Amino acid sequence: MCGICGVFGRSDQDSLQGMMRVLTHRGPDDEHSVSDQAFSLGTRRLGIIDLEGGRQPLANENQDIWVVQNGEIYNYVSLMKKLKGFGHHFLSRSDTEVLVHLYEEKGQKFLEEIDGMFAIALWDNRKKKGMLARDRVGKKPLYYHITQTGALYFSSEIKGLLSLPFFKKKIHRPALHHFLSYKHVPAPLTIYEGIFALPPAHQLIYRIVENGKATIEIERYWQLDFSQVWTEGLSEDEIVDTLLDSLQKSVEKRLVSDVPVGTFLSGGVDSGLCTALAAMMSPQPIQTFTLAYGDQDGNPAKERDRRFAAIVAKRYQTHHHEAVIDPHHLEEDLSDILGHFDEPFGGVISTYFLARLISQEVKVAISGDGADEIFGSYLSHRLAIPIHDYTQGGKKGVPDSVALLNQNDQNILKQIADEKEWRWRYRLFVFSDEEKYSLYSEAYIEALGEVSTQEHLKSYFGPLSALDPLNRILEAEFNSQLPDQVLTFVDRLSMAHSLEVRAPYLDTDFLKLAAGVESAWKIRKGETKYILKKAGLRYLPKELVFQPKEGFLMPINQWLLTYMGDYVRELLSPSRLDKQGIFNSAYIQILLERFYQGNAFLGAKLWLLIVFQIWHDRYMDRFEVLSSPL
Repeated sequence: MCGICGVFGRSDQDSLQGMMRVLTHRGPDDEHSVSDQAFSLGTRRLGIIDLEGGRQPLANENQDIWVVQNGEIYNYVSLMKKLKGFGHHFLSRSDTEVLVHLYEEKGQKFLEEIDGMFAIALWDNRKKKGMLARDRVGKKPLYYHITQTGALYFSSEIKGLLSLPFFKKKIHRPALHHFLSYKHVPAPLTIYEGIFALPPAHQLIYRIVENGKATIEIERYWQLDFSQVWTEGLSEDEIVDTLLDSLQKSVEKRLVSDVPVGTFLSGGVDSGLCTALAAMMSPQPIQTFTLAYGDQDGNPAKERDRRFAAIVAKRYQTHHHEAVIDPHHLEEDLSDILGHFDEPFGGVISTYFLARLISQEVKVAISGDGADEIFGSYLSHRLAIPIHDYTQGGKKGVPDSVALLNQNDQNILKQIADEKEWRWRYRLFVFSDEEKYSLYSEAYIEALGEVSTQEHLKSYFGPLSALDPLNRILEAEFNSQLPDQVLTFVDRLSMAHSLEVRAPYLDTDFLKLAAGVESAWKIRKGETKYILKKAGLRYLPKELVFQPKEGFLMPINQWLLTYMGDYVRELLSPSRLDKQGIFNSAYIQILLERFYQGNAFLGAKLWLLIVFQIWHDRYMDRFEVLSSPL
């Protein structure tokens, strides 16, 4: 696990040093770089595998192919054995060294052989060709900027590119517009003009051609297929057996480390099942970690999670730890937390506090991330089949799938239902396109022009392979919300504390199985993640498995209404907003007053404005980066 950075098309050691410096938190153990006339590569290293010999960048025997990697290659041992059989010589036990030799054998197609989470940069000095690649799901980030002369700079985080002395920050207006709906900036866009995110499962090929000019090609190398259903005709136990066998193998891969490994333990089935499997396979007791709140919050659901986490820890004899947070932690740390995203981000941030605790004990932790997204848990998942049945049913009465929804979900369904999936999914966004144009100042509207988040969302639904309503929503969100929001907060908020997080549910083989599970096994008679919960019953108490689950969420609305009221009013004051020229401050004051008069629904809208304001203060008015681990 590392922070990587570099440039293709020129040598720039000075800029490389600046990028590595601001990525220190991703790799506090070591710093190293190599440069030649046409490239520079650098890393900040977090030592996990081959602590002594795994220093990057690494090269082949002739030192004409160089590579840096952020991540873990889980099948590197078998690949190394295979490559040795082809005559390749290794100078380390590092998983990264496998990549240069695999590239020598397979060329660009070497990515097809890799099982892991990774962001890779490779330079082939013989062909004057550079290559960037991200893992299939998007667990590891990679950003790039192309200069006017054709050089390509890249970095694990945006802040690496912001450190370039020649880069001028300017807000990319369509990115901001989409953020106010999605809660994140959708890839390949970033909030900055001229900086792009390489999408998951994509590779970028950079070639120096005649007269020193360069060509750039970006292509997808893998896509999850939701159309290959394998569960037809199988019993519930047979499906559970197959899923558990694959999940066990996935967890086992993620226990391989030269340093101790712990697990997130939220009190629900996702992390509980991974913890149980890890504890049974680990030769020594594992360490588990959960998030709790101060007594003043008294949330019964969170106290139940805390109690169930303790039950699992006791059953599997783990060394259990709790991180306790309260609203004062949030207000004090919020700027630094959001500073790790480098752009506005309105998703989950509680992982920051738990990762801070975990990093004091271990360097690697296994999480339950991805289970909700592939088995169906969120509101959009619960509504997918009922909306389909509701819009297709004509006057035949209330469909059974609608009747099984709770009253709140039924009310939402009636407000948003549409035959077009992308239309009703769009209606769940925080701000609609129309409301955003009310939110902006007149000058900003004129500068922005016509931008539609609804049309942007529609593009995710065009190439879907899934055939049924639930899996179609799951597939669309697998390609958008999962990498751009969920995996983004997991990576940034764990690496803020130099912690590597591994997600067994996002293993490639397990994903292929999960994608091929029929909807009827994912949400069954209103029970979300049904088949995964049945698998969980093999290892966890029934009352834990079938409890309502919230995950590592914080009561943001409650805190905004009470402890943070003065802070919010100051942050969104007209005097501060008017300086930017982006928003209609009078409209935002109306939202504020309605919120504090009791309209709690507006909390999500205000939260996005709050995080934008904090980002703008930190990055556009001045540039602060954290150059050492927190």
